Amino acid sequence: MPTNLVFIHTSDPDFYILMSHILAVAGFRVLLAEDFDAVVASDVPAVVAVLVDTGDNIDGGTRFCIALKANPATAKLPLLALIPGRDEHSYLGLLKAGIDEAFVRPVSPERILSYLRAILGTAKGATMSSTPTRPVLRFGDLELDEQTRLVRCKSGCAELSPIEFRLLKRLLEAPGRVLSRADLIETAWPSNHHVNARTVDVHIANLRRTLAQATGRTIIRTIRSNGYVADVTDDDQ
Repeated sequence: MPTNLVFIHTSDPDFYILMSHILAVAGFRVLLAEDFDAVVASDVPAVVAVLVDTGDNIDGGTRFCIALKANPATAKLPLLALIPGRDEHSYLGLLKAGIDEAFVRPVSPERILSYLRAILGTAKGATMSSTPTRPVLRFGDLELDEQTRLVRCKSGCAELSPIEFRLLKRLLEAPGRVLSRADLIETAWPSNHHVNARTVDVHIANLRRTLAQATGRTIIRTIRSNGYVADVTDDDQ
């Protein structure tokens, strides 16, 4: 059974010692990711997430995230960034670099643990359920595999991050219906996380780009001032 592995990328030894202890007590295995190569050389399927402590080096943390997202082996690993309060303005830059969530320091460790548990929630729920749900959902010619977070169609496939998968699933469950950013936040993020509209826009942009590469067409449309809508018609089948 794969170990629930969390990498921590930080230049602060005190933070690493404290955070690794907290995670270990919560049942996670922790390794230090000094650089990109350390993550690539690991058992990637066992990695739950990579925690990036930007500290006083926002640029270095951003480059680290970009490198992970540029490598096919690590592109879909959830990235969690910790940002000093004085550097909140760097949040959008980190989003564009591929992070899935950001926490402003100081932050309660329980918030980080809650997010990691949410990532693991679907798999654990499937294991505990006496009547497993069907893992593959179909919308037009699209197939969504809930276990692997793969989206497939006749022209290709793509692996999505946990947030991207929840966003796409919610949109496809209501084809032709405009969903507001508030609707999508409620679906894709844990209830105790503050997420703003711009965060949704960045994730939708990444999702739309991934889907376009896999399917060769536009599936998610922006409805100005209202939100987003998914188009899956009979012509796509």
